[in-house]
Amino acid sequence: MQHLDNDVRELSVAEHQLIEDGHTHLDQFLRELRETCCEFYSLEGCQGCDRGKVASCQGRLNSFEHVFLDFVIEHFKNEEKIMSKIFSNQDTNECFRLHQQEHDKLLREMQSLMHKLSTESDRGHTAVAIREFHYRVTELFGKHARMFDDPFIRQLKGGKK
Repeated sequence: MQHLDNDVRELSVAEHQLIEDGHTHLDQFLRELRETCCEFYSLEGCQGCDRGKVASCQGRLNSFEHVFLDFVIEHFKNEEKIMSKIFSNQDTNECFRLHQQEHDKLLREMQSLMHKLSTESDRGHTAVAIREFHYRVTELFGKHARMFDDPFIRQLKGGKK
């Protein structure tokens, strides 16, 4: 991450809290998804579940994906809004531009993953789809946090460097 300009202001407590609350909510979403599937840790998949449970999980995964995507879009908008207020000229600021591009990339990857896993779930492999979605999203967002969010927050929380 590049060094901050003299025109950059410190990250406020409220802004930091908004970003952290988003990350906490993301973790909560993933925990709830994991708890939805009674076969999450089993390699048997949905074989131990009756049709009603499988249908319930399929519906839950489908609705979860859309609610989750809406949440992620809103979270990214909040981060970018905060960044645009902090950086005096976000159009030319490399840090802002790279972070924004990463958000766009993550959204495309999630949409592609959701399509793939919906197909997997429709084939009766809902536990596999839930596991894959959980693991991939955890991986994608963990990497994003380490590479983009953590350095941004660390650098701005203490003010100008």
